[in-house]
Amino acid sequence: MKKVDIGTGIGLMAMSIWLYWYVGQYKPKEIYIYGPDFFPRVLAIVMILLSICMIINAWRGKSLPLSERIDAKGFGRLLISIGFCLGYLHLIKTLGFASATFIFLFALMSLLRQKGLAKRIFSALLTSILAWAIMRYFLIIPIPEGILF
Repeated sequence: MKKVDIGTGIGLMAMSIWLYWYVGQYKPKEIYIYGPDFFPRVLAIVMILLSICMIINAWRGKSLPLSERIDAKGFGRLLISIGFCLGYLHLIKTLGFASATFIFLFALMSLLRQKGLAKRIFSALLTSILAWAIMRYFLIIPIPEGILF
């Protein structure tokens, strides 16, 4: 698994470097200190750092054993999660960003079997409110507003 992790880390790092370069072609900043390339570049840098950590862990022999990899049941949940993501894209147009994000996160945490109903509700609510506030007030990105919010 060491070779697979190193190869995956190098591939993710290459993709992140390409993403960092590609978003640099966006329209430059006009009013604010940051432009439309800010958030994608932050994500690309985080992905590069995590890829480096993955490569280092593989070199040190700390790759996950085969028994801790995704099995057939886990792969099925992965496919259902992708379906949830596609449903979220349609739901966001109808309900709006904040409401759809709350429903999506709650449903996804339920699918992934996070324990505690109160924990799922609180996590989904806090995350959707924080994401909404960051998009609206910090990044100043127009977000879809639906029938609820």
